[in-house]
Amino acid sequence: ATAFAQQRVFLTEEKALKLVFPKSQQVQREEKQLTEEQLKTVESKLGVRLASRKQIVWRGVTDGKADGYAMILDEIGKEQFITFIVGVTPDFKVQRVALMVFRETKGWEVEDPRFTGQFRGKTLHDRLAVGIDIVGVTGATLSSRAFCRGAKKALVICETLYKA
Repeated sequence: ATAFAQQRVFLTEEKALKLVFPKSQQVQREEKQLTEEQLKTVESKLGVRLASRKQIVWRGVTDGKADGYAMILDEIGKEQFITFIVGVTPDFKVQRVALMVFRETKGWEVEDPRFTGQFRGKTLHDRLAVGIDIVGVTGATLSSRAFCRGAKKALVICETLYKA
């Protein structure tokens, strides 16, 4: 049987960036190309291949100094992509995750702050896995896992590109 999903927009790109960088003087879109070495590092840490070397990272800047980073990611839920933003602090901790666009028939409950709030402060030292350090949303297991994959991906990519 074919299930038809309905696209539901929770946040526009502009509102999502404002949520992650509420006090930044500027928000800069940076298009980065991972070097061969960086690509190997990222793929090794994630345990998956990236679709592209090109990565779009948003950087909040105040007085010439980075306030943090953000990535807008599309991760597969059950059958469709879920679009969300992951904000990363300058010391590479998850600052915030927020659902932007949901396209599945079920699982939109990952939008709940009780779920998204669990990511705050997580680092690459955390597993970022449902059932381990993230409590999934009942009836939204695949959506919950998508958020975990995306948060980890944002942390790995931002740390690889920006850590001195």
